Amino acid sequence: MLAEIDWPVLGEQLALGTLLGVALGFTLKKALKAALLLGGVAVLTALALQHFGLITIHWDTFEDLYVRTVEESGGILAILTEWAHSLDALIPVAGSFVVGFFLGLRMG
Repeated sequence: MLAEIDWPVLGEQLALGTLLGVALGFTLKKALKAALLLGGVAVLTALALQHFGLITIHWDTFEDLYVRTVEESGGILAILTEWAHSLDALIPVAGSFVVGFFLGLRMG
């Protein structure tokens, strides 16, 4: 069984998966931080404009949109589960990718 494994190919797959995981995790964390910052500034700006009576925010519309989106997609857990199932076929690459991804998130 162990003699049938092509170790150089397996090593390349593991190294590639880890490298891609670190790169994606690091980049995703930086992008998420920037998006949350911009989103926070936008919300605070909208709240200030509403406070001064320049705009009206219809919070019930936002709530309806959120509820429909979460109920139709099944939430973030369903999205992550689907993503994990798509990686099943690539176990060596996927395993090292997940490790690299979390290392990248921690570094970023």
